[in-house]
Amino acid sequence: MLWNIIRVTNADYVMYGFLVVLGTAALLLPRFEPGIPTFGEALWYLYAAFTTIGFGDYVASGPTGRIITVVVTLYGILVVALMTGIIVGFYTDLLKARATNALDDFVTELEHLPDLAERIRNRRIFPDP
Repeated sequence: MLWNIIRVTNADYVMYGFLVVLGTAALLLPRFEPGIPTFGEALWYLYAAFTTIGFGDYVASGPTGRIITVVVTLYGILVVALMTGIIVGFYTDLLKARATNALDDFVTELEHLPDLAERIRNRRIFPDP
């Protein structure tokens, strides 16, 4: 259901962009950081950096690795904030639409109240006093 909200609001492009940045960063880090030797370890490092957990088993010590880390973490924070805002905004709009529809239905019923009263009188369910 959340993925459908993300697709409807076209935020899936932001998610795909983040995955591309994450994958590219995981490919680049082993080339520039001797302490992060493999793609899998680069993904683990980026996960720890992105989630701000910072386990410390891998550390970017060179300037290129640090720049890549900063880009991925800032992009990750943006993605999380954007997705949260989109989902909350979608549900807020949905609740407003439901409230508006309920109010419209109520007003329509009120507009037809004289007709309903006339039908009730004609059936003699509640005879006139």
